[in-house]
Amino acid sequence: MSIRLAPPAVPELTTAARPLAVLHTRNLWRVAAAVGLGGVLLTAVGMGVVDTRGLDGAPALLVPAAFVGLSAVLGLLVMWRSRPSMADYGFRRPVGVGRVSWALPLAAVVVIVIATSEIRLVPATLAASTLLAVAVGFNEEIWFRGLLMAPLRQFGSRRSIVASAAVFGALHLTNVLTGQPLPHLLVQFAFACLVGVVLAEIVALTGSLWIGIVWHVVYDAVAFTVVDDFTDRGLVGLTLIVVGLTAYAAWLWRTLPVDGPRVAVAG
Repeated sequence: MSIRLAPPAVPELTTAARPLAVLHTRNLWRVAAAVGLGGVLLTAVGMGVVDTRGLDGAPALLVPAAFVGLSAVLGLLVMWRSRPSMADYGFRRPVGVGRVSWALPLAAVVVIVIATSEIRLVPATLAASTLLAVAVGFNEEIWFRGLLMAPLRQFGSRRSIVASAAVFGALHLTNVLTGQPLPHLLVQFAFACLVGVVLAEIVALTGSLWIGIVWHVVYDAVAFTVVDDFTDRGLVGLTLIVVGLTAYAAWLWRTLPVDGPRVAVAG
């Protein structure tokens, strides 16, 4: 297999936004599955340690933060050791952010969560939860919008976005191992798919992972302080978020290039 660079997401982008990496391989779904599992394996191990040892409080956050942080570092090493530069995977300044409305709808999601949820700040665990949010934000964007998108781009921009979002959502179902009830899992799956589409669209349009990383860290930092009890107010907030993100995803979709799959495969 070989790694090439995909054409720019949109013709209007300046040369400051170099083409994003695309991996051509005959074993596309094996590679995609390996990358996807790579992004959640150490996370699952960390949660398993918390469960088996019966950890609580700050240690219950610091242990998974350590494993997720290690996962993020491993993802960065994979990027660094592969032929494209890390900038080709998306670690560069976003270009044309006006195309994505400066990601204001994503900021609105955080505001809605704060306004419609019960926030409980526990000083003893605040630093640990923030550290976990940073680790998760970097880890998931590195693996799912960085490494996973590279092989899927041979499908073309739109197909790669849908495929990556589906993988991202499906792997969130591994939360079943934490004992979460089925309704929570289904909501997480649907929400993860929707967020996956939006964040992948933003990468395609701006050529950068940074908007997604920053939003992911901020959102998780807030989400880790939310009391998840499905109150009426919380359900209203969730409805507003889903409607808003769906409209945002549809609007971004219209600005994406209409390109077909890149079928050439290098051995």
